[in-house]
Amino acid sequence: MGDDFATNSRNAHLPTTFIGVKKVFLIFLIIISACGSEELIETVDENVLHQSFETENGLETLRNLYEKNNQPMVVNLWATWCTPCLEEMPYFETAHRKHGEEIQFIGINISDSPTRAKKRAEELHISYLLGNDPDGSFTKSLKAIGLPVTAFFNSEGKLSTIYQGPISEESLNLSIMELLDV
Repeated sequence: MGDDFATNSRNAHLPTTFIGVKKVFLIFLIIISACGSEELIETVDENVLHQSFETENGLETLRNLYEKNNQPMVVNLWATWCTPCLEEMPYFETAHRKHGEEIQFIGINISDSPTRAKKRAEELHISYLLGNDPDGSFTKSLKAIGLPVTAFFNSEGKLSTIYQGPISEESLNLSIMELLDV
């Protein structure tokens, strides 16, 4: 009788329905986690400006870059395997070409070899500053969960917003206008 009960339970509609509900719920969670959202700044490591990342010219920090120009910064974390990252990079390039005199744009690749990252950036015609985070310290200091992640630093060099997930061109432009106080 125990075997008949188990067989009938597996073939009944309730377990199938329950499995379907679990699948829908899982898909819902994936979509929600992939959608962009602004994060609270308090959760970010205070030393993010001092975390180093590699550029073609050697190690760099956001603090050093800020002190050279005293400009707001837009920092985007990306990877070549991240489709949403690659889709939004042209938005950053367009914004860089339009506002590059007023805002520093920085793209930091988090997991690819510098050669692979550079090749992909060249394919996308990216001209803003690119770097790599080989040991993950920069990524950890932003408490990044997944990719892409975009951080906005205001004209005082302070982190003002973190956008987790893909950012739309409209949201990017609105955030840039906020940085410029327009």
